[in-house]
Amino acid sequence: MSAMTAETPTQPGSLERMRDRAISDYLAVSRNAHVYATTTDYLAAEERAWERVQASIRRSQRVEDSALV
Repeated sequence: MSAMTAETPTQPGSLERMRDRAISDYLAVSRNAHVYATTTDYLAAEERAWERVQASIRRSQRVEDSALV
């Protein structure tokens, strides 16, 4: 389990910063597709970055849902 998806207490705003960083990283991968040795390498990096974006969104949603209970 990566540090990002670990269920640990968070500081105010940290989930938003985590999501923003994941989005920024995803966009950086997309903008820099030309630096990867192969298309396969690029696609793998893009998939990992996209998974980080999705994980940060799911984490935020779980926190929001738990706050509503």
